[in-house]
Parts: sequence; C-alpha cells; structure tokens
Amino acid sequence: MPAARKQILIVEDNEVVIEVLRDFLSEGYDVDAVQNAEAALETIQATAPDAILMDVRMPGTDGLTLLASLRKLGFTAPIFVMTGYDSPETAERAKRSGATGYLVKPVDLRKLDALIGGALKTPPLLGR
Repeated sequence: MPAARKQILIVEDNEVVIEVLRDFLSEGYDVDAVQNAEAALETIQATAPDAILMDVRMPGTDGLTLLASLRKLGFTAPIFVMTGYDSPETAERAKRSGATGYLVKPVDLRKLDALIGGALKTPPLLGR
C-alpha cells in the first residue's frame, strides 16, 4: 500500500500565485489553498496540514502575525513564508516568528521543492 500523500496548505490572497503553486505541488502532495488568516486557522484545525506556504502581506491578519500565533499554539509543522516585498527586517521577523524557510516571489520552484522535500523528507518533484 503506498504511503499517504502529505498535505500542503497555501495561504495566499493572489489567485495566480495559488494556481502556480497548486499546479506544481499537486504532483506530489495534496494541496489546499485559502486566502486569509482566518480561513487558514479553520483549515489548520480541521486538517492539520503537514506543511504551510504562507504569504506575508494579506488582507486582515498578516502572515507573520499568523505564523507567530501558530507557533505559540504549538503548531510544529514546517511553515514557509513567501513575500514579494523582501527586506532584511521581514526576513528577520520571519525567522524570529518561527518560519522554517523564507522565499521571495516570484518563488523559485527548485528552491521550494528542495525546502519542502527536505522538511518533509519527500523526494523532489522536479525530475520525476
């Protein structure tokens, strides 16, 4: 019996980014996507994803605030932060808040593949 596929949650308000990431990640993972922090919390409680890809800038609660809250609640799965507004301050805040990895948009799919594969101990998607 094959192993169950790992679950990835994308928290992103841009539909185009969601579709690109979903198309890529669905080759090896089950993928859900939500567009804000409130929906993310509901989905996390319902499905306990194996990893999360989270945008920094979203309407309402931003991704770094959500990240810090999840870590305080004891959520230990890998969380990768994505931003189109890279800065040393944002990278440092992500690290302090408990991010597993930090990605700058447009996301390099090879780097994403390596980060998620390493964190979840799964084979790379590229080159399959």
